[in-house]
Amino acid sequence: MALLSESLVKRLMHALTDQALARELVDAVNSHDALLSQSAKVVAGAIVATAVSQTTDFGSLKVGDQVLMIPATAGNADLITISVAGDLGQAAVVGNIYVVLRAFAAPAASSVKL
Repeated sequence: MALLSESLVKRLMHALTDQALARELVDAVNSHDALLSQSAKVVAGAIVATAVSQTTDFGSLKVGDQVLMIPATAGNADLITISVAGDLGQAAVVGNIYVVLRAFAAPAASSVKL
């Protein structure tokens, strides 16, 4: 976990105690939350295959993830739905890029209040 610098903490405290700056900060956080809540999927990772194994590079995959396979050479992309955690479900192609798309579940309400 990264620690905040003393300078940043002081600036945040100033912003939170100033009515106009505090409103701006809360609005920015809420806008970010609103944007995320509209996204059905988020990019959870990008994997460059280093082996033909369907498990070697894919331990972070979760059931329900969708993986967009982008070939390193000319060819068509493919969308793969993961049915077993940590398993691509097909042989990987060394050098191909696999973009992991994961469903995003937004919180019920913003935790930031003013």
